[in-house]
Amino acid sequence: MIELTSGDLEEVLTLVTGQQEETPGEILHVARREQPSLVATLLSAWEREGRDLGPALSHELRQQRARTDFYRGLQAGLGRAWPEAVPLKGLEVADRYPDALVRYMNDLDYWFPQRDRLWEAAGLLLADGWSMHTATFMLAGGDLQFLLSLRRLPEDPYALPYGIELSTTPLVGDRIGVPVRTALPALCADPVVKNLVALLFERFEQPYRARDLVDAAVLLTGAPRRLLASCALAVHELALWPEYAELAALLEESPFTVPRLPGDERALVRASRMWRRATAASGLRRPFGLAVTALQNGMMNGSAGVLGRRAWDAVSRRMSPRAALDAGLPLFALPVEGDDLRAEGLTLIERDGVLWAHTPVGGFVLVHGDEIDEELLAGAKVTGGMREEPQGEKTADGVREEPQGEKAAGGEHEEPRGKEDRG
Repeated sequence: MIELTSGDLEEVLTLVTGQQEETPGEILHVARREQPSLVATLLSAWEREGRDLGPALSHELRQQRARTDFYRGLQAGLGRAWPEAVPLKGLEVADRYPDALVRYMNDLDYWFPQRDRLWEAAGLLLADGWSMHTATFMLAGGDLQFLLSLRRLPEDPYALPYGIELSTTPLVGDRIGVPVRTALPALCADPVVKNLVALLFERFEQPYRARDLVDAAVLLTGAPRRLLASCALAVHELALWPEYAELAALLEESPFTVPRLPGDERALVRASRMWRRATAASGLRRPFGLAVTALQNGMMNGSAGVLGRRAWDAVSRRMSPRAALDAGLPLFALPVEGDDLRAEGLTLIERDGVLWAHTPVGGFVLVHGDEIDEELLAGAKVTGGMREEPQGEKTADGVREEPQGEKAAGGEHEEPRGKEDRG
């Protein structure tokens, strides 16, 4: 097992942020501001080394340990009820951290190969006090895929809600050169291979974070050659060598001694990129879908720029939700009250320009942009994270002139699987 010191974590923080601070207060300030998912690990490392954290930081660390314990009990129960559900990252990585060190846990993520079992799990969680927060629907693998995000309030009203995500897709790429995966490679039966692949896929959502380097180090340090070879084969099968090469380069600069995966890395990166270009070229048969996917990707990962945001705004306003779904875009869904919106299976219904999903756990209204005209909801009450935006509220592009409806939580930056500190 890898040894992690507070000095190691501070070096990783400097590597990722480019800021070298001297005092613990400055280090903690930078971590909170730019790498919040590293804070719990840093505090626990300081505590293990005998530093007096004081009552406030000690309480914060106890809260993080209690959060992990809650998730541990939840995962044990889910494992007994649905042994076929596949966990992604989360506790499987946290359990590889050195004793007494805490890995921040925002939520638990599960892939359900059998979608009917997902509805069953969601129904029982709702009956057990969880609430539906949001959902995502998209076409992939010739079928409609979906992700449900549930949350539960903790006893402490000032703590973040607990979260759990249930999905029919284990991995979401850029949906251009790296498609959505509806199944895991056989090599991912090994937790190290599976969680390394999940970490690499998250690179499509955001840059590597300090915690990602720590996670990769605890997964690969001391791994036998056989396991490293399995990781390399899975990375190759999924065409992830560019993401791996970027991660490996960062690890080379880190204080960790992490073995690299076997193979001619440069040649394998070129092979992955060639495969991606071929995959993207096959999408030219649907050029509109390819273009709007690229626009939406830019909105989700923050790389769109002013022109990209304006182009996305113009295109998204002219598309219906059904057209967006058919073009390959993920639709972000908010739960809607009403027993009449329940169905035995997943059913999509379009009424007056609004796309509704009727499911075994209730109804959802689906949007592909960042807002929906409240009048189109025909009186239905949205219970998830939507809010009414006042007329004339300023946006990044200026003041909108038309009346505003309700706005999806996260707006155009909400993503199908990505969020800060997922898993």
